[in-house]
Parts: sequence; C-alpha cells; structure tokens
Amino acid sequence: MKKYLLIGLVICAAVAAAIHYYGSPSKPAAAQKLTIHFTCDTSGRLEPCGCFTGQHGGLTRLMTWLEERPERHDTLKLDVGGALAGVNDYDLVQYQYLARGYREMGFAALNMGAAEAAIPAKTLASLSATSAVPLVSASLVDATRKEILEPFRIVEAAGKRIGILGVVSPTSVVDAGEGIAVLGLDEAIERQLPALREKADLIVLLAFAKENELRRLARDYYEFALILGGDVGGPAQDLIRENDSIVLFTTNEARTVGTLTATLGGEPRTRLLDPAYEITLLEEGIPQHPDLKKLVSEFRDEIRRTPLAVDDPNAVDPRAIPGVQPAATYVGSATCQSCHPKAFESWQKSGHGHAFETLVKKGSDADPHCIECHTVGFGRPSGYRRPFGKEKLIDVGCESCHGPASEHVAHFRDGKKTAFKFRPVGPGDCVTCHHGEFSRPFEWDKFWPLIEHGKE
Repeated sequence: MKKYLLIGLVICAAVAAAIHYYGSPSKPAAAQKLTIHFTCDTSGRLEPCGCFTGQHGGLTRLMTWLEERPERHDTLKLDVGGALAGVNDYDLVQYQYLARGYREMGFAALNMGAAEAAIPAKTLASLSATSAVPLVSASLVDATRKEILEPFRIVEAAGKRIGILGVVSPTSVVDAGEGIAVLGLDEAIERQLPALREKADLIVLLAFAKENELRRLARDYYEFALILGGDVGGPAQDLIRENDSIVLFTTNEARTVGTLTATLGGEPRTRLLDPAYEITLLEEGIPQHPDLKKLVSEFRDEIRRTPLAVDDPNAVDPRAIPGVQPAATYVGSATCQSCHPKAFESWQKSGHGHAFETLVKKGSDADPHCIECHTVGFGRPSGYRRPFGKEKLIDVGCESCHGPASEHVAHFRDGKKTAFKFRPVGPGDCVTCHHGEFSRPFEWDKFWPLIEHGKE
C-alpha cells in the first residue's frame, strides 16, 4: 500500500513540476472581431469647400463619424489611394496635412493611387519620409526596379498579425512621375507574397485598380482574405465574394467610407468569418471635427505664406497649346463698364460679382484649389495671381466667361483694327465651375436668369 502511495505522490509531483515549467494547460484563444474602415479617392478633400449647401464628405466629417462609432473591439483604418489632389506644389503641401488628418483618425497605412504615382520619385520619397502615416506601395519602383516606398506593413489587431500590401494598376496611371515605373499587378504582388506568408496571419490587399482587376486578383491569389479598391465608378453596395476572398471598394472624394466587421478565425489560414459590410455617406448633417478644422486653418496659413509656381507671371499655362500665344490679355471687369453699363450692373448684383469675398470670409482666398473659380484667369497668362490680393481680376468677372478682352477693348474704344472676336458662350462654359455638387445640378434655364444680360 505504501508502495502505491509513494508512486502516486511521485506522479503528482511530476505533474506539478511540469505545470510549473510549461505553464497551465490553456483553452484555445477565442476568436476576436475586427472592424476595418476604409477610404479611397479623397482627392485633397480635407473639408467640403462650402460653396453650396448640401455638400458631403471631407476628412473633417469622417473624423467625427469615426469617433461616434460604438466599436467594442479592435479597428483597422486604411486608405486605398488617391488622397492627393494633383501634382502641383500646393497639392504636395496639402498632402502633408491630409496625412496628419489620417494620423489623427488612427489610420495604419496610406496606399499609393494614380495621383501619387504621377509625382516624381524623389518627391514621393520625400513625402514618405515626412508623412504622419506610413505610405505603402509594392508597385512603384525606380530605374533599378527597387521599391521606392515600403511595399507592405505588418500591424497587430484582434490578436493577429495583419499584413497590409499596397498596389496600383498600371492601367490606372496615365503618366508616371519622373523616375517612377509601375510594375504589373502580378509582379508587384508576387515579389512580396513569400515574406508576407511568413510574417502575417492574414493579408489585406489595398489595390487602386478597376473592379474587374480586383475580382481577377481574388480568383488568382488565395492568400488575400480581403481586397480593398480602387479605381471604380462608385462604392460597392454589397459584399462581394470571389474565390476565398472578400472584395470591396469605395470612391467619391471622401464622401463615403466603407466598413467591414468580421471574426478572425479559420484553419489553416486566418480568414474573415461572418462578415458584415456597410457603406456610409458622410452627409452634411455630420458636424466637422474641430481638431481637423484647426488642421485646415493651419494648411491655409501655410499655403498663404508659401511661394508657389502659379504665382509666377511667367509660368506656363499647362492647358495652353504649345507654341500658340494668346491673342489678348485680361483687363478686368471695370474696363467693360463704360460700354456695357447694364450688363455691368447686372453682374454687380449677382453672386458672380462677390465671389471672391466668399473666399476671404473663409480664409481660403490664398488656396489655389478655391481661387480658380472665384477669380479671372487664374493660372493663365495675364490672369489673376495671388500677390494681387483684392486689387484686381477678382470675382467671376466678365472675362471669366467671355475670355481676355484687351483686343476687343482696343478695337471699340481706341479704334484699333483687329480681327479679334469673342468665341460664343454657352452652358458648356458654366460647367467648368458649376458641376456636381457645386450646383446640384447645373441647369442653364434656372441659372441664366440670375445673370442674364445682352448686347449693348
């Protein structure tokens, strides 16, 4: 009996020692939920410009909406690309503020879209070095075919290592920036997959690409649990399943945000189980977040202080036909008053006659994104320049629609012989500024009576 008791005590001691050394037996970790918010095609929209009521979107509204979400589990926030508004120097200044806004909202990565691929390689590398949020792209390479940016990121969320791989389709990039080559989607992906398989439990692909390309990638690569796009006509209204992947996309200049909530689980690969998807329109009723409103003010202060290429009176108009010089120069609306008093009076009473003042009130009178539709000939030879301030060529003047008038004035006032004639003006001229939400919609029959005038 003592012998068996001794054996039992030895076994218990051994078990106790094993538990102490190896740790107590534990149950498998419970699967955790993850919510992924994603944006695309922000196109510089830090805030809605406010020219008309009813405008949607803006990062200022997105931050408010995100803060009001009742999330009870981990979240991951990603941008698929196209945050940059253009390739001008003022667009690049604004991009830094966009990245700061994304940081304030807790975004993990910003993918490069077509707009970002159009800037020079050195500029892109510089932007990345100072960006408040990591920029990723496996597609954009230099002359040696080396990635210009970090191709992917690994982040921890919901108890998993999540790989975030960024690509942009060559078919989406019209003109790559100097020193940039755009790899094909397959080459860009296959160069990174071996490392991602080792480092990540679940892989999310950010693909600035067209819908058919997104679906094709889902069919060809089992590794992606989720593919977010892209270069599309509109947001995905429903969750799309292709092969073993989920495909979703959004667009519309930060007017919409996509949200996917799912449980992370599955063997042998972690997948997104029981997914629930929604697309949200950031409507006018969502307040603009005060922290990002301050960021907008900081951007406008910096852009006011910063000398820009467009300020140079000798700057070349990118819309001009090479080798063709303009026949006339801008003279200002006041010059038209003596011969066209009734038309001038009608103009003064219209919204066009006070368009620049609306920018002054908002502090955006030095922001090139706004000036073009509130001045005469901005960015064109002899047109408005920011150093003019309020002195001349402000508001939507006579020449904003009819074109430069110096030759016309010289002929009728000074008797100069000239073959110059104004081109016909019609609804097509109006929609350069009155398009989309800036008129909602533009209707010639309703707008023309507000500024109607004729020959005198």
